[in-house]
Order: sequence, then C-alpha cells, then structure tokens
Amino acid sequence: FDDSVISLFIKNAAKEGIHIYRIFDALNDVNNIKSSIEFVNREGKNSQGTICYTTSPVHNEQYWLDVSKKIEDLGATSLAIKDMAGLLRPNTAYELIKKLKKNLKIPVYLHTHSTTGLADATNFKAYEAGVDNIDTSISSFSNLYAHTATESFISMIYKEDENPFDMKLLTQISEYFHKIRPKYSAYEGSMRGVDINMLINQVPGGMLSILEKQLTDLNKQDKLKDLIDEIPRIRKDVGYVPLVTPSSQIVGAQALMNVLDESRYKTLTKEFVDLVNGRYGEIPGTIASSLLKKVDKSGITSTDNKFKSIESYKDDFSNFCHDNGLADISKNETDLLNYILFTKEAKDFYLASQSSNLNEVIGLQEGFGLYVE
Repeated sequence: FDDSVISLFIKNAAKEGIHIYRIFDALNDVNNIKSSIEFVNREGKNSQGTICYTTSPVHNEQYWLDVSKKIEDLGATSLAIKDMAGLLRPNTAYELIKKLKKNLKIPVYLHTHSTTGLADATNFKAYEAGVDNIDTSISSFSNLYAHTATESFISMIYKEDENPFDMKLLTQISEYFHKIRPKYSAYEGSMRGVDINMLINQVPGGMLSILEKQLTDLNKQDKLKDLIDEIPRIRKDVGYVPLVTPSSQIVGAQALMNVLDESRYKTLTKEFVDLVNGRYGEIPGTIASSLLKKVDKSGITSTDNKFKSIESYKDDFSNFCHDNGLADISKNETDLLNYILFTKEAKDFYLASQSSNLNEVIGLQEGFGLYVE
C-alpha cells in the first residue's frame, strides 16, 4: 500500500487503543518497514521492528545481529524475533538473545510456535538470557500450531508463593475460549502432536493449516506430504526467503500449483514472478538460474510498484456510495479503511446494511473476521 494508506491505518489503530505494532518484512528488507516505524513513532506508540527468523546457508547469527541493529537505527522502540516455524533452538535462542541484549538499547521480544516441540525449552532459555517479553497462548488455544501455554510458562519461571498472576482468573479465561473453539473447528489443522519434519521443511504452523484447508477443499488431502516436501525446494530456488506473510502464501500457492500440475513451474503465479523479480524487496540469497530462465520465458509481466493514493481510494469509495444510493461515507476514515483493506467484503456489507436482514449483516461482519455472539 501507499504510505498515505499505511499512515491512515496506523493513526486510526492508535486512536482505537492499539499500543504495540509488530512491524515486519517477509524478506527482512528493512527498507520496507522504515515508513511504518516512523508513523507509529509519530503516534507515540511502540514501533516493534521485527526479524523473521529462519535458517539457511545465508541466515547465520551475524546476519541477525546486523539486521537487528539496522532496525534499531531506523528508530524502532523494541525488537521482536518472529520464529513463525518454530525453528529457533533453545541454545541458539540463548546465545542470540544474550548478544542482542548486549548490542541493542531497545527491549527484545520473542514469538515462537510449538509445531516442532521446541517452544517451551526455547522460551525458557530466552528467559534465562534476559529476553524482555515472550508471546504465549491461553492454554485452551496453546501448543501445536500456536504457542507455549501462558499458565504453564508462568509456572516454569515463578515459585508458587511468588507468582504475581491470578491463576484462577487465567483458568476462567481458558475455559471461556475452550467453549468458543469448536465454532472454528473447520479451520483446525490435522496435527495431533509434534511434527519434527518441520525442522527440515520449515513450514510455519499458520501456513500449514491454511494449505491443509485448501487441499481439503480440493479433495486432495493425499497430496499434503508432496506439498510439504515441495515448499523447501521452492524456497531454495528463490534464494531462501523466510516463510511468513506474504512470502509464505506466495511460495505455498506456487508449491500447490507444482504439486497439482505434477510438474515444477509449469504454471507460475503472478505473485511468484513478482517475488523472483524483486518486487517485494531484496531476496536474501541467490535465485536459481533455472528458475530465472523459466520466469523470463513465462511472459508474465511484473506488477508496477506504483500504489494508489488515499485520495484515489476515497474517490472510488465516494463513487460507489453515489452509484448505489448510499450516503457518502468516504470521508469517514474507518469506513474508508474498510473499503481499502476489504473492498469486496466492505461493498457487500454497506449494501446489506440498507436491508433489515440482520442475519445477513451478521454473516458479513464475520466475513471481516469478527466473532458475533
């Protein structure tokens, strides 16, 4: 998005009470997060510059120390280590965080997933190394694709008579979400325990659950292993990009095409071509020459990097309101952001809002990701 859109989003998020902004770039290209850090700082909030942790021949300890220092120099008020695939090993975390705490003046946060079974030990070693904050999940939503259970981690680091947290209240919170969880059972992945193959394939928990859902919708569940095996091969071809939004979706979609076609790169997605051509930022490693040749021969033109300004979106939204007999709400910043970020859902919602059919409106609200009792 254009900086004018990002600025407006951060301004409104801050107004609504968001305090911590975890700002990351999938390729760890710090040029892509510079503006967001500036906008968050302007609102007086916590601009949390983030490294997307992964392992590869080009991602060593010095790489992470260098990127982290660049993030601090941009003005970030804290640093997060985002370990989306659960690859950060306990002793590696201890050594890295020790050095980050020595080299940086800003607080260090850790976010790791439980898919590989390392999270509890990694979080504990990070605590021993002096990390300032650790992401956890309430127990009824913890482990597997998620994080270490909040209550369990509290019990690891505090003696019972020194625990500052209300464990009874945490139990009530867990029970509440335990009752809600079945509503989203259709989105649950198939993992029932630790999958150590993730240490090899490096597929993040969130990415895996989405791909599983896509295969289920296509009635191709038997292709899951082929899909997981294809992802690291593509990642190597494209210069060892970390697998996090949006690169995880881009690589995942291309892997799905390769598996369904039973032929590598027979069909190329436009987003994948943009990634290879550097439209998303600087690739950390070297792209395979064979892939570059296939992209060149594909005839797919990369997307122009020019983005629509906030004024252009406002004009589009105003015209939509006028054409459909709606009051012009394009000057309302919240409605304008709805239109920019969720264009189809926003159009459906505003059109349905004229109707007295409450159930239809509630359904559209849930399309925005809102849970409605």
